[in-house]
Amino acid sequence: MPKEEDSGLDELLALSRKFTKQKEDNEKQARQRAEQGKKVKGVLQGLQELNLNMALTQLKTVAKPDLIQKIAALRTKPGTEELRKIITKMVDDTEKQVNTLNPKSDTTPLANSIRTLSILLDLYFSLS
Repeated sequence: MPKEEDSGLDELLALSRKFTKQKEDNEKQARQRAEQGKKVKGVLQGLQELNLNMALTQLKTVAKPDLIQKIAALRTKPGTEELRKIITKMVDDTEKQVNTLNPKSDTTPLANSIRTLSILLDLYFSLS
């Protein structure tokens, strides 16, 4: 075999090794990213569980048992839609209660605050 053919074959073999190495490196990086993604997801789930547990602990001192039960059930539901519904219903109920208070007292600022809270919570849940 002439020298040119040997150098061409050597070059092809070197390119093949380089391609194989690059492919292995890419696969290794993809596995590392997947593992890191799993770890991050686990940490986020742990934080969500911690937040829910803290909220339930705080709610036990001020909320009715049926509300606590609804919030505890959120563990098994993805997203925030159910929580948004619970909050919206509570805001609506509170607004109705405020509107039935003593007509001599001006409850407009309180009713406006409740409505503002509702709007801001809707905004919050639409952005999350």
